[in-house]
Amino acid sequence: MPPFVLGLLFFGAIFHCGWNLLVKRASEKQVFIWCALAFGALCFSPLLFFNSPFPLYIWLYVLCSAAIETTYYVILTRAYDHGDFSLVYPMARGTAPALLTVWAILFLGDRPGPAGLAGIALIICGLALVGGKSWWQLRKTTSVTTSAVILALSVAFCISVYSGIDATAVHHVNPLPFTVAVLGVSAILFAPFIFLRYGRQKVTVEWRVHWRSLIFAGLFMLLSYMLALKSYSLAHVSYVGAIREMSIVFAAFIGWRWLGEDFGLMRLVGATLIFTGIVVIAIAG
Repeated sequence: MPPFVLGLLFFGAIFHCGWNLLVKRASEKQVFIWCALAFGALCFSPLLFFNSPFPLYIWLYVLCSAAIETTYYVILTRAYDHGDFSLVYPMARGTAPALLTVWAILFLGDRPGPAGLAGIALIICGLALVGGKSWWQLRKTTSVTTSAVILALSVAFCISVYSGIDATAVHHVNPLPFTVAVLGVSAILFAPFIFLRYGRQKVTVEWRVHWRSLIFAGLFMLLSYMLALKSYSLAHVSYVGAIREMSIVFAAFIGWRWLGEDFGLMRLVGATLIFTGIVVIAIAG
């Protein structure tokens, strides 16, 4: 993989981990994530006007991806309500590359080699360790629940599906305005749910109280996915989808260092195995 693409993915991973951390720390997570999403899409909306209009068929990709991403945001906020940041984030982001590889093989003809399959095996082993408490010590801890595991894996499924859709689309259009279109439509689809459930007043209060965090989250959200989609247009889908999840190591550390979450040897080894698998897929796959 070219060093330029690796650089894009590295900074994208930092931005992605950053906005997820801000969401995790918010009290009304769904309101927060919608405000950030709407602000980010509005901030980058000029990109839509400095680009040739999308072909009509591309809007089908936009709508399908936006629908899946809206579902992703709803499930993600629920997952953070039920589990530690350093558990939910690695499990969700670590499972997604394996699922994306399956979709790439089935629908995009993007077949990993033996090294790629070895990388997937490492990721699965890492996930077993990161989520070990969930499966083997469920009744002995209150910080990890079955619902957290199910929700995290549901997030991973959504990530893999919309990533496959977007990776296909950006081979036909400019990734930057496409990102704005998808996340902008996601904000529109998400809006009725937010306003019907929480009301306009709660949205206004959330913005007034947390506007600084919302600005950073919105910018990080758009930038992280712009960098990811640009990378999809320059390299193999399965490899990019894997290496961008280097953010899981950042997340496990942040959860321990700043959120007071249990890190432990199990999560350390698990996160390391996941990261190793990602590197193997990205470089040697």
